[in-house]
Amino acid sequence: MPIGRLFTMPLKQPSLICDRRSALLGLLSVAVAPQALADVIESKVFEGSRQPGALKGEGGEGLRARSGQEIIDCQFRALGNGAVRIDRPTDRLRIDSCEAQDLYRFLENTAATGRDDASLHDFVVTGVVARGLARGFSRVRYASKAGLFEDIIAEGAARTANYCVGFALDDAASDITYRRCVARDFRETERADESYWNGDGFSDERGNKGIRYIQCVASGCSDGGFDTKSQDVSLERCVAQDNKRNFRLWNSGALKACRSTNPKRYGGSGAPAHIALMGDAPRYVIEDLVVTAQPDNASPVFYCETKRPAIIEIRNARIDAPAAALIKAVGPKPSLRWVGGRASHAVHVVAEESPNQ
Repeated sequence: MPIGRLFTMPLKQPSLICDRRSALLGLLSVAVAPQALADVIESKVFEGSRQPGALKGEGGEGLRARSGQEIIDCQFRALGNGAVRIDRPTDRLRIDSCEAQDLYRFLENTAATGRDDASLHDFVVTGVVARGLARGFSRVRYASKAGLFEDIIAEGAARTANYCVGFALDDAASDITYRRCVARDFRETERADESYWNGDGFSDERGNKGIRYIQCVASGCSDGGFDTKSQDVSLERCVAQDNKRNFRLWNSGALKACRSTNPKRYGGSGAPAHIALMGDAPRYVIEDLVVTAQPDNASPVFYCETKRPAIIEIRNARIDAPAAALIKAVGPKPSLRWVGGRASHAVHVVAEESPNQ
């Protein structure tokens, strides 16, 4: 696969977060074996051949990362599936204060030909702004673990590929934290209106574990803001707004001080909802939930499409959705367990259950 053109650029201040290079370099001053690429790649521009509006992964890669590498203050432009690609087992990678524009995906995790593993361990991606993403910001998979995504803005392109996702986990990736990350406008643009539209802000799968979302924001996505299938997931102080289904919950975990605002359908089948309970029999504890909606937004607070009743423990909820039903169930009705009793929670809805269950 072609590698993007490389040339130096003047040193610049990052536009998103204050410069944290000194702290990182002091913290990460570890000896590493000689690499084919430099251990520190700083203030470079990687430019590919991707054409405006492209939907596939063409355009070339920026670079293939190696263990112990630091990628600092770089720019990535018009690249395909991997401005930074992990193609073999890699550890201690740091990506800091970079900018990207018009990519298929910023961080790609796919093994090189002849390899069966490209797990990424003990890594940090911080202070990155990436816009015009056709498929997503990151895909982390295999047995990757112990990773931090922090202070990142990821924006979808005007035209996006099917199954676009801002931040995606797959396979057996574990112990991954997202802190103050923003995913917005990951909306499918090429799928027929009669089909179900995907397009998530954040997603994790059943094989993942130890996944944490802290102060993250998902907005403007054509499916789930947070679409989580992993067991014992943790979401804390996260905000989901203007997604078709702001929180899409399939397994188990806890939500604390999260906010859902104005679900919005952009196209395709499937009704919008603040919290969609999916799968077999999901179980969650939801504490300090805030739900708000405009007076004409009838999206239900809890939409339930499960095989067995979902069990949801609710602590200290504030729900203001005056045109919406509290519950819409397609199949078994969920068991909502209001700690302190239903009357102790501030709930303003038009009805307890949707009339067209």
